[in-house]
Amino acid sequence: MKHKPHILLIGFHNSLNIDSMTQIVFRNCNTGQEAIELIIEENFDLIISKYQLDDQNAIELNQSFESVKSYYTNTAPKKIKLLVITTNLEEEQICKDNKLLFFPDTFNLKSLILKLIDLPREAKRGDKKTTIINFKDLFIRVDNNREFIKTVIEKFFEIKDSRINDIKLPLANGDFKLAKDAAHKLKGVLANFSMEEARTTIIELEKHILDKDQELSLQKLNQLITDIEKARKFYLDNQDQFKS
Repeated sequence: MKHKPHILLIGFHNSLNIDSMTQIVFRNCNTGQEAIELIIEENFDLIISKYQLDDQNAIELNQSFESVKSYYTNTAPKKIKLLVITTNLEEEQICKDNKLLFFPDTFNLKSLILKLIDLPREAKRGDKKTTIINFKDLFIRVDNNREFIKTVIEKFFEIKDSRINDIKLPLANGDFKLAKDAAHKLKGVLANFSMEEARTTIIELEKHILDKDQELSLQKLNQLITDIEKARKFYLDNQDQFKS
């Protein structure tokens, strides 16, 4: 039987309208102290907390979580993934400064929960020369219509597997021309979304396909799949970019 994700909600006083999400198990508490007691007892796939609780703020709460993680490292490791719900720009900046994932309370939290059960680690900018998604370039391309690009990029992530299969199946069958055509089309999509890292990979993939090197092509395609998934997680981690 598939594991039902467990999510801990802190500080919402049972006011969050998520009762219909029966595929997820929710626990609720109101203070940081209650949260610590619960995570000692069990593991949660995701912990969602208001920035300011009755007894502490999210920064203090995270410090307590880190202490729990450290204590249980060699016995029963705790995979604590904290998402902070912010109410203003000051709280957002504090979260950024402390490298905490945050989500403004004006956005659709229910939709986010469904997408972030396996919560990605925050992507560190500057680790590589190639940007995962170049938001500045992306927004210039669409005349700063951020709602539009948000809609179409999410649609791409929904159908990305079919676009990959358009390359994978011809490669498996040794049809390099069909694979090259599909890769070329996907390269254009990645360029339009300013997914620079994935676009670099697909350019390398095209070269292997042109050389009719099936083994290297399939290896590079696997890297492309990883890069596109990384771009999806990077996009989700940077929802603040889509504020007007």
